[in-house]
Amino acid sequence: MLIKDNQSSTGKKHKKILPVAIILFALLLSGTIFLSMKILNNPNVYSGVYLDGVHLGGLSEEMLKEYLQNKYEADLSAIELNIFHKSYPSVITFGDLNVKINDKATFNQIYDSGRKGNIFQRLTQVYRLNKEHKYLQTEVSIDTNALTKVIEDVYSNTYVPAGSHSLLLLDEGIFLQSGQCGYAVNKEMLKDRIVEQVKQLKPGIVVVPVQEVLPERVDVDSFYNKIVQESRDASFELNNGEIRIIPEITGRKLDKAAFLSSVAELEAKSGKYSLELEIPVETIQPQKTAKMIEEALFHDELGKYQTVFPLKTGNDKARAVNIRLATQAIDGAILMPGETFSFNEIVGRRTTEKGYQQAIVYSDDGVSIDVGGGICQVSTTLYNASLLANLQIDEQTPHLFTVAYVPLGRDSAVSYGIEDYRFTNNTNWPLKINGKVSNDQVTFTLIGTDEDPDLEVILQTSVLKTIPFEKKTVEDKTLSKGSSVVIQPGMDGAVVDTFYTLKRGKDIVSSYKLHTVSYKALPEITRVAPK
Repeated sequence: MLIKDNQSSTGKKHKKILPVAIILFALLLSGTIFLSMKILNNPNVYSGVYLDGVHLGGLSEEMLKEYLQNKYEADLSAIELNIFHKSYPSVITFGDLNVKINDKATFNQIYDSGRKGNIFQRLTQVYRLNKEHKYLQTEVSIDTNALTKVIEDVYSNTYVPAGSHSLLLLDEGIFLQSGQCGYAVNKEMLKDRIVEQVKQLKPGIVVVPVQEVLPERVDVDSFYNKIVQESRDASFELNNGEIRIIPEITGRKLDKAAFLSSVAELEAKSGKYSLELEIPVETIQPQKTAKMIEEALFHDELGKYQTVFPLKTGNDKARAVNIRLATQAIDGAILMPGETFSFNEIVGRRTTEKGYQQAIVYSDDGVSIDVGGGICQVSTTLYNASLLANLQIDEQTPHLFTVAYVPLGRDSAVSYGIEDYRFTNNTNWPLKINGKVSNDQVTFTLIGTDEDPDLEVILQTSVLKTIPFEKKTVEDKTLSKGSSVVIQPGMDGAVVDTFYTLKRGKDIVSSYKLHTVSYKALPEITRVAPK
């Protein structure tokens, strides 16, 4: 029974507490709602909102507008920014950047703080404003093109390009030389710094951010190919009538693996300070150097021959003029190895415009007068010098009749467009033809490089048969009775063998018959008076 009384008493107490709790909860809820609505309906700027470091909480909408109007009424265009770079300091103004204040956007940012979203979101925002604060900056706009122009100006006037790694090919060795780091303005960082300084709406210094520009990687294949090369002998070429010596090239061999290791070391250690590494290479010396060529070039007399011409008659003197002109045309000519000399190409057509005179020439009918008579003595003299120099004779034609200025079987007739004298420089070196006329002598000397000085040329001729000339008479009524005049002296004909022998000391290297020449007899023609 006692237990039942206690349970009844406890139940009555609970019934009394419940209404009180409900009333208290209702009062608390009402207070919370009232307080929340009061907070949410606050017409002033919420506490905790800052602009450019100034607390604006509690300002009414009108007071905020007035504050911003007073803040931004000053002319900002004259505000200066010092753009500092040690090699290119400069000064710009807000006017240069066409800076504009967006006061409307700034106002909205301030006043709208804590006024966005639903009730719970707004209450959360207001709470955070009081606890954490909100720091705003004035909304400004900058002319993008003007800002870019300022940045590009600083960049272009301060840019220091990185030096490329270089390869030095010197006589004393091969060296890899590191390139130095360059320096360039970090455009994005400079842009951010200028914008941040502008947002402060006051003069200031903007330090230009600079970053290193590393040299480009070594072009390994390019450098390797420049180092490695085949050796090449010095050589020569004919340029505008002059011999030009092309220097030799020393060959180089290189271990590519070792080279790659050197490149890796260079790239790892290079940067602010220069570094030079010597590359070990194996040299390959050429067999023929420029000095050797210079010493051997036109060093030796390979062949020389001289003939004599008369100067008594008018015909003799005309021949002498022609001999001198043709010799001058040939003098100084240079033949490269394998090159062929042509008398007619070098001397050219014999004309009176060039100074050639009329003199006696041979023809099928005997003798006649023509421009350039006598120059066969020039080709014959050169022919004999060529034989003595052991050169390759390509074209040579003997005269129809014998000539007196050279042994039989050793003459060479020329006639422009018909007969030519040609020979080839079959030596390994350039050949110079020196021609000279002195008094009654014409001389040709062939200068080159004698690689076999012990080799001797011997020329021998053998007359196999002599053909006596005939005597012919021609009646001339203009002559007085019993008188006569020889108008063409006669000359015997002949058949001649010419032999060519090469000797080295006492040993005969080769010996052969060069050719057999048959000269016609030139009849003697005499004009006689009628009987």
